[in-house]
Amino acid sequence: MIKHHLRAAGRWAAAVPGAGVSSAMSVALGGLSRMPYRTRRGGLRVLVAALKPLITGQDNDDVSRRLAKTLSLSARDGRRFVYRKLLHDMIFLTEWAALGRRSVAGLIADARHLSTDDGEDLRWLAEQRGAIIGTMHFGPYALAIVWLLHTYFQGRKVIIFKSDNDTAVEHQAVSRLADLGADVEFVAPEAIEDFHRLIKEVRRGAVVIIMVDLPPAFGRSDELDLLGHRISIASGAADLAALSQVPLMLLRARATPRGDRLEVGDVFDVARHDPASRERAVARIGRFVGDTLHHYPDQWHMWERFGEYLPTRREAAA
Repeated sequence: MIKHHLRAAGRWAAAVPGAGVSSAMSVALGGLSRMPYRTRRGGLRVLVAALKPLITGQDNDDVSRRLAKTLSLSARDGRRFVYRKLLHDMIFLTEWAALGRRSVAGLIADARHLSTDDGEDLRWLAEQRGAIIGTMHFGPYALAIVWLLHTYFQGRKVIIFKSDNDTAVEHQAVSRLADLGADVEFVAPEAIEDFHRLIKEVRRGAVVIIMVDLPPAFGRSDELDLLGHRISIASGAADLAALSQVPLMLLRARATPRGDRLEVGDVFDVARHDPASRERAVARIGRFVGDTLHHYPDQWHMWERFGEYLPTRREAAA
C-alpha cells in the first residue's frame, strides 16, 4: 500500500526538472510531517505552488499526456491536473509519515481538523458487533484512520487490509495507531486460509478497513463502467461483507483548504452470498468509486496504475 505511494511520489518529483529537486522535496516532506496540521498543510501548498511553473510547463511530460488521454483532457488541462495531483499525493505521504513522527496528542489534535457529513451512521456502525469499512486510495486517508480509531473504535480489534508487505513506515504507523486505543493489525491475505481468518475475526467483532479500488490482480474482480472506460476492479469487500454477515460502509476522506471531510457514500448489507446479491453490492461500490473520481479525480492516488484496470492491458499481459 505505502510502497506504491512512495514510488508514485518519486516519479512525480523526478518529473520536475532541476538537479536536487526530488531529494529536496523528500527532505521538506519529512520536516513538514513533524509539524501541526495547519503548518504542514500550508507548507505543502507553498512548496507545490513554487513548483507549479515547472510542472505545468512541460509540454512533453509523459505523465500529463497519459492522464490527459485517460480523462479526456486537453494537453494544457492535463498539465494542470498533474499539478493538482502532485499536491494531493504529497498531502497523503506527509500525513502517513506524520503517523510515525507526531506524538499521540499531536495526532489527536490534527484529527480535530477532520469533520464528517454523517456522524449518525458512523456511530451506528461502531455499535455493530463487526463491520467492514470500504475506502479508497484517495485523499488523506491516513489521518482519517486516526480520527476513526480515536473517535469510534477505541478498545476494538481493527484489521487494515493491505496489498503488499510491511515497510518500515508501516511498522511505525501500526505502532502509533495502536497507541490510539485500538488493537490494530495490518493484514495482506495471500491464501484462502488468510481470508477465512479475516471472516472469523469479523464475526467475533472485529472491524476491517479494506480498499475497494484495487486493480483485478488483487483478487476476484468484476467489470464496471468508469469515466467512459470499461474496467475491472477487485471486489473482495463485497465477498467479505457477505461471508461475514456484517454491514459494509463506503467512505472517503477528502482534503479541502479548510480541513478534511470524511464522507459516507453508502451503508448496506450484502445479505446473501448469491450472484444477485453480490452483483447489487458490486454495483453500489462501483457507483461510489465512479462518483468519487468524477467529482474529485485529482485526489485519487492510483492514476499511475490505471492501465492495470483495463482489459487490453490484462489481455496483453496474459
